[in-house]
Amino acid sequence: MWPSIRGELNRSAVYAFLVLIALSLSGCALFQNALEKPPVAPEQPKPEAAEAVPPELPRPVEEPLVEKSGKVRRGKPYKVRGKTYHPLLTTDGYEERGIASWYGPSFHGRKTSCGETFDMHKVSAAHKLLPMHTKVKVTNLENGRNVMVTVNDRGPFVSGRILDLSYAAAKGLGIVEKGLARVLIRTAGKVQGQNDGDMVGEFFVHVGSFEAEADAIYLLEDMKSLRYKPFLIKVIRADRDGEIRWRVELGPYNALSDAKRAHSITIRDYPSAFLVANEPQITAGKEKGVIE
Repeated sequence: MWPSIRGELNRSAVYAFLVLIALSLSGCALFQNALEKPPVAPEQPKPEAAEAVPPELPRPVEEPLVEKSGKVRRGKPYKVRGKTYHPLLTTDGYEERGIASWYGPSFHGRKTSCGETFDMHKVSAAHKLLPMHTKVKVTNLENGRNVMVTVNDRGPFVSGRILDLSYAAAKGLGIVEKGLARVLIRTAGKVQGQNDGDMVGEFFVHVGSFEAEADAIYLLEDMKSLRYKPFLIKVIRADRDGEIRWRVELGPYNALSDAKRAHSITIRDYPSAFLVANEPQITAGKEKGVIE
């Protein structure tokens, strides 16, 4: 009887010993796994901001700006969404303020309005009215950065925007992430071979801008007292990104030369006055003065 009990005890001891070894090995493995760092998924690159202008319309195609003879002609009028646009005759002295956007991937590799292949990585721009190949200095009014671009396309055809920039131009101005920015555009010289002539359009002399309508009306009355022609003075309500401003302007003038003369007189009384241009319409109009 005793030998049999001792045998059972020995077998139990062996089993217990084996179980302890197994638990020990399992615990080590679990402890080692706990110390190891879990695998981390590779970080995905953040996508760039989407271009601000949707590819909603094809670009109008114009005839070449320069004929074989070397004579420069104005681009042909074109129509988009029922609206007719008349490209300008000259670029001398053109200045405009407004909202610029940018376009890139959706148009990359496609033909521009002047027949060139659009390259989003080159500095260029689209404008509704400036002649093709016009050099334009674009200044971001929100951060002071500027770039020189060449107009080689038509657009933007989105309300409230004056310029479409290529991706490269937008990057230079620091507006890729935001998509939109307030800019000042100024033409730099003339297109090679461009005919001298007066720019026909709709031009104004911007005299002042106010938060309160009463201040704008006060300036209007002040200008009347200085014999500025009442029918030329306008108080305009402008809504920019939800901010209401009241602008006082002289105009419109159908020729840039008339607007320049008006500006040269106005700055004697109001030194901060400057020229602005709306989308021109080709309309004949007699010369207008400023002061009676």
